Amino acid sequence: MPKSASFAPQRAKWASNRQWKVELPARITPNGKRQRFFFGTKQEGLNFCEEQRIRLKNHGTVGMSSLSVTELAQASSAFDQLKAYKVPLNEVVSDWISRRQAAAASIQFEAAMDAFMARDGRSVSYSRSLRQTHNRLESLHGKLLNTITPEQLELAMDGMPPSVRNFTIRILGGLFNFGIRRGYCTDNPCKKLELTRPQRTEIEIYTPAEVGAIFAAAEKHDPQLIPFLAISFFCGLRRAEVLRLDWSAIDLHENFVKLPATITKTRQARYIEFAENCKAWLTPYATDKGPVVPFTPDVLRKRLGALGDSHKIRTIKHGPRHSFASYWLAKYGDINQLCRFLGHDDPETTFKHYAKAATRREAERFWAITPEPMRAKKIVAFGKPRT
Repeated sequence: MPKSASFAPQRAKWASNRQWKVELPARITPNGKRQRFFFGTKQEGLNFCEEQRIRLKNHGTVGMSSLSVTELAQASSAFDQLKAYKVPLNEVVSDWISRRQAAAASIQFEAAMDAFMARDGRSVSYSRSLRQTHNRLESLHGKLLNTITPEQLELAMDGMPPSVRNFTIRILGGLFNFGIRRGYCTDNPCKKLELTRPQRTEIEIYTPAEVGAIFAAAEKHDPQLIPFLAISFFCGLRRAEVLRLDWSAIDLHENFVKLPATITKTRQARYIEFAENCKAWLTPYATDKGPVVPFTPDVLRKRLGALGDSHKIRTIKHGPRHSFASYWLAKYGDINQLCRFLGHDDPETTFKHYAKAATRREAERFWAITPEPMRAKKIVAFGKPRT
């Protein structure tokens, strides 16, 4: 049986002008930890000690009388179980209450995804990715957001290719951070997941002959795709950036396209100088303003698919952008300028990707791809051409 507490003020010379201290052992403090109190005079310390004796006496009397035999047994058992962890009972109770309150404020995974997707400012491509992630993780549907564990996330993503898994983790990380801000959960389980390091593969690019065949097919079967193809192949813009691009951002006199921060992936403005062949492809279609691609992403995808059926050239993911970077570096050799054009921050990584991907001779052929000088066929323009 523990001995009763004995209180007495003691000298504490190192405590500045408060030179009397009283120590309360952990077994009698409210938080279960040893506490020290300092006083300016001995009498203040004595008065504090007397208050603590009265508190302990009242607490013992009232506490014992207010607890049933069952409650006393439960408390004793709880203390025994916590003894090995050296955690006070009230801390465990507080943690349980906070988690219970979080569960009451949480919502199901699919509802959280719906709220996350409904935020303003989402790009078309990112919104599509969110919907795909929502549908792909059906095993998480019906689970409260604050109860989802890293193990459940791993199981839900089992079998995904490394690149898809990594992208899913990034989306889920944003979802759980959103949930924390909204009070739907208290932590982000994605922080305990490791990204998969995909095997490094060489980039693929279109040959000059393939690019020429693609443009020839577009001239014959779908001329409205030519501005999109020209900007993609000869300026290296991402598809989503081209879809958001306006003709007012293209200067055919100075041969450059200026991308405002609102349409770039990195939310940083940049400009790209384009070659004479790009200007030759764009000029017949240029207007003072209006979208360069006047149809939706789905319509663009279908028209590119139909164009592919006519030219029979294999589809390369990000092929136009990779082709631009490879042939530009092969011809001009300025990696820093290429990084500025592409919107990259790391010249070393960019160089590893595109150095020697194309020869200088191939680059000369690529940058010489131009439309027929005097086309007899009708040009389908988007509006009033620039003069």
